[in-house]
Amino acid sequence: MPRTLGAAIRDLDSPKTSVRVSALHDLGRLARDADHRADAVEAMVRTLRADADAVARAEAAVALADAEATEAVPVLIEMAADAHLRVRQMVLVALGELSGASDSDALEVVYDALEQDEAALRFQALIALYRVLGDEALERVVDCTRDVDDHVRYVALRILEERWEETREALTMPVAVRVRALLRDDSAAVRLAAAILLGRGGDAIGAKELVAAVNGRSGAFELEDELAAVELVGQMRLADARGGLHRRAFGLFGGSNDASTFQARVSLAQLGDGRAVDAIVRGLSAWSRDTRTLAVAAAGRARLRVARPAILAMRGDAARADPHAVEEALALIDGSRSSS
Repeated sequence: MPRTLGAAIRDLDSPKTSVRVSALHDLGRLARDADHRADAVEAMVRTLRADADAVARAEAAVALADAEATEAVPVLIEMAADAHLRVRQMVLVALGELSGASDSDALEVVYDALEQDEAALRFQALIALYRVLGDEALERVVDCTRDVDDHVRYVALRILEERWEETREALTMPVAVRVRALLRDDSAAVRLAAAILLGRGGDAIGAKELVAAVNGRSGAFELEDELAAVELVGQMRLADARGGLHRRAFGLFGGSNDASTFQARVSLAQLGDGRAVDAIVRGLSAWSRDTRTLAVAAAGRARLRVARPAILAMRGDAARADPHAVEEALALIDGSRSSS
């Protein structure tokens, strides 16, 4: 059972690191209760400063972030000089969650970490900077696409994609030149992230990377990147991806448990694949409401006019499919909104 405040604080004196870490998790939860907050935060701060094990100190920083303990920012700044790399990483994570743009001391720590030799620190510092400054950090994010470490370059691209509304305008300017250059990166993950970002902006120069990712082994990339690639090859009508899409949509023997099955069937339907279209249309009359709703969403994304009568018949009947999904699908099929 979850610990009480008293039990969690007592367990911070356990000789077992695993027990202390578990107690920190409970303290992070307990700190959300106003009656327990002061004592819980004090206990986590004490662990962050004084525990002999770096694992526990690092978890204390995470627990403070989970507790939204902004009052602990000065201590986190102090612990940014911890001797252990893992602790410094988690301090940066916490500062990214708890600091604001006006916290000049915290920002100084983050900017300093961006210049450190350890790539793991630069990685966490970049994420922290983005969380604290938002749009104001985008110029520095672009700079980090030139980092010597592929993980830092990758996360910089992912941030640019996440800030899509702010980035899309920049893709017509020098930023696009930089992102296109990353299509020749040594890291396959970086190349794919660049292709996804460009593809979202309507630039098909990275089509080869998108097709290769879809046709390649499932799980070779981060799931979110694979899903994006599967979606984009359909939107961009990249027929060379049919083989990978079929495997993901239907498996080798007619059944698939691939994480991208839904997106793959939509993309195949966008490519005019009859099997995918039939599968989506059949789903509209499935026994399960959830299955029918998924089929409605798939038909909408694929702009399947053949599915419009069946979806229109569901309008006003929440028992048949989710009303929001029905309206969205009809709007997409009728061309009154984009699929972005």
